[in-house]
Amino acid sequence: MELYNTMSRKLERLEDIVEGNEIRMYVCGITAYDYSHIGHARSAVVFDTLRRFLEYLDYRVIYVQNFTDVDDKIIKRAVREGKTQKEVAERFIEEYLKDMEHLNVRRATHHPKVTEHIEDIIEFVHKLLELGYAYVVDGDVYFHVPSFEHYGELSKQTLEELNKHRIEPDERKKDVKDFALWKAAKEEDVKAHSCFDSPWGKGRPGWHIECSVMSAKYLGVPFDIHGGGKDLIFPHHENERAQSYALFGVEPVKIWVHNDFVRIRGEKMSKSLGNIVRIRDVLQRYEGEVLRYFLLTAHYRSPLDYSEEAIERAKKAYEYLKTTLLNVDMEIAYLKTFGDRDSSSLEYKRFVTEFVDAMKHDLNTPRALAVLHSFAGYINKIVFDVSLEQLERLFNSFKTLCSVLGLFEKWRKVPVLSEEDAERVREREKARREKKFNIADSIRNEFAEKGLQLIDTPKGTRWKLR
Repeated sequence: MELYNTMSRKLERLEDIVEGNEIRMYVCGITAYDYSHIGHARSAVVFDTLRRFLEYLDYRVIYVQNFTDVDDKIIKRAVREGKTQKEVAERFIEEYLKDMEHLNVRRATHHPKVTEHIEDIIEFVHKLLELGYAYVVDGDVYFHVPSFEHYGELSKQTLEELNKHRIEPDERKKDVKDFALWKAAKEEDVKAHSCFDSPWGKGRPGWHIECSVMSAKYLGVPFDIHGGGKDLIFPHHENERAQSYALFGVEPVKIWVHNDFVRIRGEKMSKSLGNIVRIRDVLQRYEGEVLRYFLLTAHYRSPLDYSEEAIERAKKAYEYLKTTLLNVDMEIAYLKTFGDRDSSSLEYKRFVTEFVDAMKHDLNTPRALAVLHSFAGYINKIVFDVSLEQLERLFNSFKTLCSVLGLFEKWRKVPVLSEEDAERVREREKARREKKFNIADSIRNEFAEKGLQLIDTPKGTRWKLR
């Protein structure tokens, strides 16, 4: 498989980088201060899909996604609402996990939180101080960027470009680019109960240090894949790389993978523009898997424009795949109920090959979806012409590929009818031929009470779960 490495700015073969069949992957999670938006959803779906495909390729994936549960924005909200930092963070972590369940995003192997790793963070910062990469000023600890000669290599920014960024303005810093590893407690921190004891006094971790610490703890150094949104390349991932490289003396990550933004009318979502689209608001109008499908319609490294028209198109395309799976499932139930038939030729493996090739080429989900639609068209043409054994092979192959994209995993199989119910279907078909529609309707209602919907087709009666 090839993945685009932000560090090298080229596609790299995973097989040349990963040792054995285990892949260790870290993806930056949310800062839990508000409801999550569809930009968060895109990152979550992209890396969940990457994980699923790697597992399809028989890799064992150790997947870590952190939660930032102490941060300036969390503290400000806690103070405003008269709550603790912990209460605010736990509330929005819970809401995020609910959203992810709707999107069929699987839980990570580990979901570490910053506040659960304070001692680890303190130890990490202490070692950076000992190595001369950091310094203390009035209870704050800063990483001294000029002490790390490889700074800027991930984001590919020149020294002049870096000097334009005063991410954390502070006259006490030795260099404008220096960033906080540990922040001395302020009044708001005390109010929000977000202070922790340290050798430098009460305070809390800076933003970037948490991911260096938790990725190293759960995955070791170096690990294979680090993911996140494009907006994290600088300063977050640049600073994260600097800290980890400085401490461990090696490149901490083999492949950096970043997804592009979700845009609204061509503009990046932002609170200042008032165009934030929350996941929970979309889920009030659409199934979670429809939103997931939409998020996979553009290549992860390309921007994705959200609109009602775009998600409606995604809904129609999603429902076509769903209907195809249902058609096969209904036919399987029919043949198991009323008897098999002779087989005809079946040639579908090329769709599987094309799907896998698309996904192997830098996780090309738009191409993979196009292959699924071609596969669906083929299935719908032959669904009434092949045997039970062939239908089951089609069903399993098609559903497996859909599951790689996180679709239809919770599928409820169409049941095989009992002999008694099968006889009632025959009676209803006879009643329809004789135009005794009151009897036919009565039998239809019997099945409805059992949770089944009878469907009249040119090939006879089929049924599905209501």
